Amino acid sequence: MTWRFIDAGGIDGYYSAALFESIAKHVGAGRVAETILFWRVRTPVVYLGYHQYVEDEIHEDYCVANDIQVIRRVLGGGCGFCDGDQILFSVIGREAGGVIPPDIGNAYSRVLGGVVSALEALGCDGLLEPARNAVYSGGRKISGNAQGRFGGAVLVNGSLLLDFDFDEMDRVLKDPVKNLTAGVRHARDGMITLSDLLGRRGCEIWYVKGALKSGFEDALGVTAVCGALTDSEDQLASRLVERHRSRDWIYRMDEKRRERLGRERRVG
Repeated sequence: MTWRFIDAGGIDGYYSAALFESIAKHVGAGRVAETILFWRVRTPVVYLGYHQYVEDEIHEDYCVANDIQVIRRVLGGGCGFCDGDQILFSVIGREAGGVIPPDIGNAYSRVLGGVVSALEALGCDGLLEPARNAVYSGGRKISGNAQGRFGGAVLVNGSLLLDFDFDEMDRVLKDPVKNLTAGVRHARDGMITLSDLLGRRGCEIWYVKGALKSGFEDALGVTAVCGALTDSEDQLASRLVERHRSRDWIYRMDEKRRERLGRERRVG
């Protein structure tokens, strides 16, 4: 089975969310091949889960003052701080009759087996942690992930840490250890990077990308052929990015909660 592989390189964070949403809509409609997408963000971002509240998760004033984008995904899961030292990915398949299993847990296991395979190819150990939908190496988290299903498509998104600014994450997130192993007090103690494991010279970006692409191919049983976005995908992403940039979208859950609490106070 042949899939499409797209490496978008370094892109704007808001556009990245619009891009994988656009591709998913096209994959789900059967208009393009199932797709493995890689990208890196040009500037630091926080990806927020669809159902999360900005004010509960993020130090908003710090993000505004330091030009850190706050992005609400169309996927669930927790929030994560991302910068240019991570490879971000979206594995996008058809929900009906595709190779990604219909069961959520099995879907994570199948796709994240590609991250485990990549780590092993790079000379590191890798272990799927199903309770957190994450991949660990050396007992610490190296890949966080989220999943979503809409429009006939299933997406498993995630990151692979080449390096990481732990101090900046502490300044951005209100609870930086929330999605780590219970009992971890500092993110640095619960996370690890390829730079930690291999040294900077051992994790050249082109080499890691190659291992990760091959890992996904092995895990999914597919061949991923380099391709490009269609005009339709690019045009839809360009329209969707305006929504992703809007305050109404970013704060949609916060506003709903404020409205609900306001109604409850009036009734009470």
